[in-house]
Amino acid sequence: MSLNLNPPPAQQSSLYHTSPAYTEAVNDAQLLRTFSIIALLGSILIFIGGAVAIGVGVAVIGLGGTRYWRALGIAVIALSVLSFFIGPFRIIASSVMAGGVIWKGIAVLGTLASEGKGDPDWEATRKRAILGIVLSGLALAANAVWVTVILISLFVR
Repeated sequence: MSLNLNPPPAQQSSLYHTSPAYTEAVNDAQLLRTFSIIALLGSILIFIGGAVAIGVGVAVIGLGGTRYWRALGIAVIALSVLSFFIGPFRIIASSVMAGGVIWKGIAVLGTLASEGKGDPDWEATRKRAILGIVLSGLALAANAVWVTVILISLFVR
């Protein structure tokens, strides 16, 4: 039977000890990849209607755990609800989603540029962030195509 009279052993610091900002960047990079794919699919399938964008917003709220992702999801849902009354808001909602993912991807790359280079997750996190930025850029390009098609259809009439 021990009375725990001995001092506890000293905690050894981890070789990969990183800051909370780096840990958040690693977690956000995992979401970036997922949300960029969702943004791209939402941009391509935008012709279905505002329900797709509402689903995207709900997915962002459900999967994203931080205030940033919840705010982005709420913004996408609010714009999607407006799209039932004014059609072009579904393209705006999809663009906001893609732009939000790009914004967070740039923030993750900024964090990775300043810290965590010795961590084994650094390279994978960087690749996820870059993939998220590229796919969200493609989503914005798809939205630009939709806007162009809509504008051409207005002027052709």
